[in-house]
Amino acid sequence: MNRKEKVYNILQILSENINLKDLKNGNCGFDATEIGEKLNILRNNASKELNILVSENRVIKIMGKPVHYIDKKRIEKILGKKLNRNITQLESIDLLLKPDYNSDDKEIEENSDIFEHIIGANQSMEVPIKQAKAAILYPSGGMHTLLIGPTGVGKTMFAEMMYKYAVQIGKVKPKAQFIVFNCAKYAENPQLILSQLFGHVKGAFTGADQDKPGLIEKADGGVLLLDEVHRLSPESQEMLFYFMDKNIYRRLGETENTRSADVLLIAATTEDADSVLLKTFLRRIPMVIKIPTLSDRPLAERYRLIKQFFGDQVKCMNVPIKVYKDVIKALLLYDCTGNIGQLKADIQLMCARGFLEYKTYHKKVVEIDTPLVPENVYHGLLNSRDKREELEDLLDIDNREYYKFTQNNSKDLISMDEYDVSDKIYKEINNKYYFYDHQGCSEAEINRKMNEIIEKYLRRLLKKIDIQGKISDENKIFKIVSPRVYNAVEVALDIAERKLKKHYSKNVTIALSMHISSLIERISEGKVAYNENLNEIAVNHPDEYDTAKLVKGLLEDKLDIKIPEEEIGFIAIFLYAIDSENSNKKIGVIVLAHGKHTASSIADVVNSLLDTDDCKSIDMPLDEKVDSILNKAIEMVKKINQGKGVLILVDMGSLVSFEGIIKKETNIDVRAVETISTPVVLEAVRKCMIPEMTLKQLVEDLKYSTPYMGRSLSSLLKDNRKTRIIITTCVTGEGTAVKLADLLKNNLPAITAYNIVIKPMNIYNVNNIEIDEEENIIAVVGSVDLKIPNVPYIPINEILIGNGFMDINNIIEGGNIYHRMELENDIQIPNLTVKMIENSLNFLNPVKAYNAISSSYSKLIKLLEVKDRDDFKTAFMLHSCCMVERALKKEPLSYDNIDESIRNAPMLYKNIKESLKIVEETFGMEIPDTEIGYIMDLIDTHFDDTH
Repeated sequence: MNRKEKVYNILQILSENINLKDLKNGNCGFDATEIGEKLNILRNNASKELNILVSENRVIKIMGKPVHYIDKKRIEKILGKKLNRNITQLESIDLLLKPDYNSDDKEIEENSDIFEHIIGANQSMEVPIKQAKAAILYPSGGMHTLLIGPTGVGKTMFAEMMYKYAVQIGKVKPKAQFIVFNCAKYAENPQLILSQLFGHVKGAFTGADQDKPGLIEKADGGVLLLDEVHRLSPESQEMLFYFMDKNIYRRLGETENTRSADVLLIAATTEDADSVLLKTFLRRIPMVIKIPTLSDRPLAERYRLIKQFFGDQVKCMNVPIKVYKDVIKALLLYDCTGNIGQLKADIQLMCARGFLEYKTYHKKVVEIDTPLVPENVYHGLLNSRDKREELEDLLDIDNREYYKFTQNNSKDLISMDEYDVSDKIYKEINNKYYFYDHQGCSEAEINRKMNEIIEKYLRRLLKKIDIQGKISDENKIFKIVSPRVYNAVEVALDIAERKLKKHYSKNVTIALSMHISSLIERISEGKVAYNENLNEIAVNHPDEYDTAKLVKGLLEDKLDIKIPEEEIGFIAIFLYAIDSENSNKKIGVIVLAHGKHTASSIADVVNSLLDTDDCKSIDMPLDEKVDSILNKAIEMVKKINQGKGVLILVDMGSLVSFEGIIKKETNIDVRAVETISTPVVLEAVRKCMIPEMTLKQLVEDLKYSTPYMGRSLSSLLKDNRKTRIIITTCVTGEGTAVKLADLLKNNLPAITAYNIVIKPMNIYNVNNIEIDEEENIIAVVGSVDLKIPNVPYIPINEILIGNGFMDINNIIEGGNIYHRMELENDIQIPNLTVKMIENSLNFLNPVKAYNAISSSYSKLIKLLEVKDRDDFKTAFMLHSCCMVERALKKEPLSYDNIDESIRNAPMLYKNIKESLKIVEETFGMEIPDTEIGYIMDLIDTHFDDTH
């Protein structure tokens, strides 16, 4: 018997002693501590097994402090009825004692507010919900309401929620109906509309051969939704407002008899109500509620909607769904003009396509990857840069490739906490630390990276309670964090401050409190998972590590919990990285240059490349007075100074004098440097991001770097009549070479600034280069060295994982590729390769493609018995990604005399064919021989003898 079954066995034995009287007296089962003691196992382990049993529908979980568990079969025996499968977790055991608590409608507890379960209830939907409640609670039968919003925002669903709320609070009897009538359906026949609404008597019109009740009569005591109410004729509107005034009406054809009905009317329209409805009609609908569009709602709400809709499809298909990350990104960012309705329909379409593949190829799960995404949705990926930070906050920080939706997790998607990132922070710290360590980064650089990770984590925690700047509303904090936890953390950090001689801000106290609260919850649910290397990282900071031990002990004592030993490592890194309130302060940078757009253009490029807004600019039109520019500079210096001073980069010596004037005027440390070029500003802003950097050191660094970065105007002017060319290469000249050209243009502003021409080329047309052009070729970049005399060759791997960009920039600006600046390299090896692959592909998932082709490459070098080389791997990866997409689109390249090439190198062909099976199986396609021919050529250009 395994541990889980032993836990269940003990719970069954304990539950046997519970009877109906015990339940009524509040006995709600047994906690994990009691069960752990019975089995002589840790409480955490008992909790973990109990939660697995809950997910298996064998145990009921009763929320509280502590959480209790009880055998479901025993409850069913006591109550004498079979419980619904959905009943696995309850707020109170009392709910089970209610006679009607056992239907699907009871998933939302009876005593909860039904509106709280609407996505966005506390954000975009807060005001509409308050208005809806006011309308329902209004004395007598409630207040007639008009819902306004474009197609697809959810007006019908919202009206139904109003009806359910009215039932929930007793304003409407449960048997009363909620009826929807679409006025547009009968818009061309006003008489038929009146008949539908009010009913008719026999003979009222041709075809009326018997009496018929109308919808108002059927909705008596309930709610009638008039959808697209603007399609009602003026006559119909007049009859409705007469009914709203008196609660009486006549069937069509009646002249004397009047009827009465008590109906709450909810009207809905997509139009401007004032222009399409009678003023007399509008006066009788005092409550007007505007439902926000999807674009007006926060991205986090759209994320929850997406997950809910995928969860709905799981229930519908009864098959797990795997959704790749790029699909989620596209759904988050595309222009969804049809609002929630369109979002749901687009997800249903993707799932239908995925389900077809699931059936056709006998897959284990339904896979939703980018090839299944409609074109209008796929365009959303083009907007990812605009909302990069918001996406990072929403999507998991562990860079996982896909999200899996199953029956077990689909029902809880609506109430899922989108900002609980505590589980992932440990893994990210560990992975990033060892990555940068193996890259040979300095300890200062690694510490800066760890600081960024912790600060990002802190910001995400603070977003959970929407705190910005200084916090004053403690009641807001205590809605998320218990005062007991907050006070314990406050005391612990006070000790840490004295021991480490540092000061931690209130934000740090709140963030660590939220982390500890999350930890306590995860401990109770048995979900604690650490990497054993976390403490190894932390011991590099012995003072913080020793202090973290004290913090752990104090928290255990005050909160009466057992914190895992591995948590010491995280607390130590937290204490080290969040150094103080000043740890994230930076040196300010201002670019000041003559011309209408000179300074702002350079600043825009730098901010874009570094994904920041730290570079500020002041343009100085020639007709603007110097005093005016000086005043602008003084105000900007005051605004951006964070305590570490401000660097001003100027284009003329006369502006250097601003340094002394501004320093005297503001008492702020200001330094002016007379040099402006995109590389110089780029380097200055990049170095400002290093926490240890000082203004004095920054100025010295720039003086050292400038000779290798600035323009060599004299040498350029001598050659300005000739076109300078960079050749990008690959074996075909069509795939990687073209994409590499785009990569250079997008990442090197000097390409445009100096009018450099980039020509993609393959190994076969090198002999066709004209002599006049060859004299002006300044570099060859790519996967094939064309061996042009006196022209430097920069392999593609240098671009992706080396200093290739810097080398090219120096060549363009007259420098020497052998004089490289000292550069702390932040690039993660696979990530830039994947980024270029992503730019090269039109519909394939770049991560999926990278993984499959990387496996193929590993197999190939083993079969060829050659050494793994970065230059060959990079060239193979990029060429193969383009090749796979061409093959999938049935657009393979042609290759002259491919049969002869295969006959001349049969083993090489066989080895390539064998290694590509992984790729073919992954994408369900076959790679043609003509494409394999180009891989044979690629291998020949990198290795001497592989045949």
